Amino acid sequence: MDIRRVAAYAAIYLLWGGAYVAIRRLVEVLPPFFAAGLRYGLAALFLLPVLLLFARPAITRRQAFNGAWSGITLLVFGYSVVFWTEQRLPSWLVAVLMSTTFLWTYLGESLVLRSYRFRLRMLPLLLLGIAAMPLVAGGRGADGRAISVMPAIATLLCAMCWSCGSLAVKAIDMPHSPVQTAAIQMGVSSIILLIFSWFLGEWRRMPSLGQTAWWQPAVAMAFLVIGSSVLGFVAYHWLMAHEPASRVATSAYVNPLVAMLVGIVAMHEHNTALQLAGAAA
Repeated sequence: MDIRRVAAYAAIYLLWGGAYVAIRRLVEVLPPFFAAGLRYGLAALFLLPVLLLFARPAITRRQAFNGAWSGITLLVFGYSVVFWTEQRLPSWLVAVLMSTTFLWTYLGESLVLRSYRFRLRMLPLLLLGIAAMPLVAGGRGADGRAISVMPAIATLLCAMCWSCGSLAVKAIDMPHSPVQTAAIQMGVSSIILLIFSWFLGEWRRMPSLGQTAWWQPAVAMAFLVIGSSVLGFVAYHWLMAHEPASRVATSAYVNPLVAMLVGIVAMHEHNTALQLAGAAA
């Protein structure tokens, strides 16, 4: 197997799995949408020197526009909601709910894009995954109280938006370089999220430097920017250009396992046997 594919899949499997725990640590200090906007803004700035040094092939206006709106679908309507829900749900639970991206991506790729025929033998597995969601959502949240339905529903809608964005990336004219695509998507999404954060009043609720230990959220932000965004998101777009979208979406099945292990060990998150059974399904 191509070593580039192995490295790219390892990035979205492992780095994106650990991202859920890093986000949980970050939103304990920073407001959620400000944290999301800052993450993507720093990542876009990190990619800027690469774009200046390797500006070829040139990006057309259509490609720039497509990169912008697909990025908004993926990161603003999609993944940024994870920052909000992780204030209310354990990180591993959010990762499990986000694993439904494979369901929507598979259905969209086979029934909408018609990249390949829908296989009936996949139907029981897909239905089993949907049926397991109530089991996963049953139990206690990050604060020890019963899990609220609204954050769980918001996460499922977030997964649908991510799948729609992924399918769009496969169907529209995008920049040829994955670095160009990632930089446009994260840069535009950062601006929108920071403006949205300002309208929500999050900027007025920023903690002072003396209120908390900043080294832990700083490490979490560094991991999210360099590991999950720069390496992970660029790897994701490289895979989307070379692999079926549903195959790339299999990362959604590995991410919860990574998030669960790291969350239990590093964040002392709790789960029940019923939730574990739903996650396994």
